[in-house]
This record gives sequence, structure tokens and C-alpha cells, in this order.
Amino acid sequence: MKKTISEILKEVTMFSSLNEDELHTLATISHKHEYLKGSTLFMQGDISDSLILLVKGVVSLFKHDTKGNEIIIGYFTPYALLAEPATLRHTPFPSTSTFKTDGTILKIDLIKFEEIFMSYPNVSYGIIQSLLKKIELLQQNIHFNIASTSTEKILHFYEQNPKLSLDLKKYEIASILGVTSETFSRNITKLVKEKKLEKVSTGYKLI
Repeated sequence: MKKTISEILKEVTMFSSLNEDELHTLATISHKHEYLKGSTLFMQGDISDSLILLVKGVVSLFKHDTKGNEIIIGYFTPYALLAEPATLRHTPFPSTSTFKTDGTILKIDLIKFEEIFMSYPNVSYGIIQSLLKKIELLQQNIHFNIASTSTEKILHFYEQNPKLSLDLKKYEIASILGVTSETFSRNITKLVKEKKLEKVSTGYKLI
């Protein structure tokens, strides 16, 4: 059976301290939307009137450079808030987001959320933690750009993203790291032989 919106919200850490009445109120300002793989969630330049909570699937965030090349910013899995820095500032999205799998999001009415729930300590703390993760993502991308070798980039990615690395295909991880699929595969083989990574059923992980 499909979960109700209230049941979904109960599983989100920042909302776990809300009582039943508060969860019901939050559910009444939230709307569930289903997406197919390949669907666009939002475009760079859009402005959202809702907080966007990913509850199922994997989405990518990316921008295009001046030559039209797609630059991957990151991938997200449940239960991540998406583009909340721009949303909370009521400014345009700085990137585009698409679904890499079939998925589901909750759109939470931003004005009502700010009026009712931003004063709740656990909710505010959850927002802060989500924003800090975005800063970590930025730092990670900077590291990928200055790392001296492809091997260093790969090891850093698997260290920082143990769950996400199992959700993504090899070519998707390669695109995040800014290396070719061939270079990524060659280095993965090398790292497995060196016993720094091991093959598991859904991908690779650090040893």
C-alpha cells in the first residue's frame, strides 16, 4: 500500500519530533508528485513557491557551461531537501534538476511552512543541517577540481558518499568527478587490485 503524506513525513528526521496534530497540519500544506525517469523537476531560473522534499528516487543537479556542456553538481537520494537555499531566499534556482530514476517528491507550501514551522527548533535545525550538507557538496566539488589524480578523486568520492555510490552507475560517478568513463573504469580496476575498493552486489565500496 502507498504511504500517506503523514506517514512519509514521519520518516523525515527534521519532522520526527512533531506530534500527530502538527504532522497533520504539515500534511495539509504538502502535495505529493510522481515523476518518471528522465523527467525535469525544475529548470535553472525557475522560482519555487514550495519546499521540495525528495521522498523516492535519485535526482541530479547540473548546470551548463558556456559551451553547452553539462556540469554535474551532485546527486540526491531520499529524504533530501532540494535547492532549499534558493527557495528560502525566494530567488531563482541556480541549476536544473532531473530524475535519474522514477521518483516522488513532496512540495510543501513555502509561505505557510515559514509561518507555522520555522519556529520549531528541530525543524530549523534540520534546515540548517541540510544547508550544511550543501556546503559540504560545494567543498567536495572544489576538492574534485583540485585533486591531483583521478585515483584521489575516486577514493575521496567513495569515502564521502558510501550510500550514494551504490545508487549511481559508474558513468554517473565519472561525470561527477569530471573524468571519462574509461578513466574511471581503469582506476576502479586498479583500486580493486590494490585492495582499496571491493566489489559488492550494487557497486563498489571502500575497504
